[in-house]
Amino acid sequence: MRQAKTIKDCLFVARRVLPNPEAEVLTASALGVDRSTLYAFPEYCVSNKAAQRHKDWLARRVNGEPLAYISGEKEFWGLNLVIYPKVLVPRPETETVVECALPLTDSDSKVLDLGTGSGAIALALANETKANITAVDIRTECVDLCRLNADRLGLNVTVSLSDWFSNISGSFDLIVSNPPYIAVHDPHLKNDGLAFEPDIALCGGKDGLEAIRTIITEAPSYLRSGGNLLIEHGHDQSRQVASLFEESGFTEIRNTPDIAGTLRVCTGTKP
Repeated sequence: MRQAKTIKDCLFVARRVLPNPEAEVLTASALGVDRSTLYAFPEYCVSNKAAQRHKDWLARRVNGEPLAYISGEKEFWGLNLVIYPKVLVPRPETETVVECALPLTDSDSKVLDLGTGSGAIALALANETKANITAVDIRTECVDLCRLNADRLGLNVTVSLSDWFSNISGSFDLIVSNPPYIAVHDPHLKNDGLAFEPDIALCGGKDGLEAIRTIITEAPSYLRSGGNLLIEHGHDQSRQVASLFEESGFTEIRNTPDIAGTLRVCTGTKP
């Protein structure tokens, strides 16, 4: 008879092939326990079903699949979001967008989140403020997922289908976006797990700036005077993006670094 596996056994196997923090997260998720349980009760036996799930998940992660697709969830700004395959996985650097947006948002603000994906930015803002928030995406699966996350978290966000501004009317105090900004031939698209994620949410055309250029050019028509546009961009795009803001008439243009110290978010004000 096969000896039953314990939590300690599963964690040991995971640590052999994954960095420790990730090994802990995957093991806890696969076994259906809190991370604290890994250390508080390492001798606990796990069911055969849980042990097999842990083995399968570990193989998928070693193959490069993002953990969020494997577990079906991802934490962003303290919120536990449901994540589907083929929807962009929220990144820690995108929390910089939320950090920049909060001082520009109050209870009377109308906010538009373009390309919302799982709803990460919009839901984080809804959780922190009483602003009137609209989130849009070009893909039905993203709209459905954002609505699902909003319902699960009990947050009030209006979600609809739109190709950037194509289905938008009215004006806003703040427009935020984490658009695709990787150049189509960038070799990173085949590495770092990005091969599992949707090209439409990653690729920003030949120079990586196609979507950013469209948003910056069209945004003034949907911003109130004194309103702000806030865009996440690539690690080496800060100067180009700031120039695009300037060309479209924005003032008070500034770049903000992410948690790693890389310039990541550009903000501008409509005069």
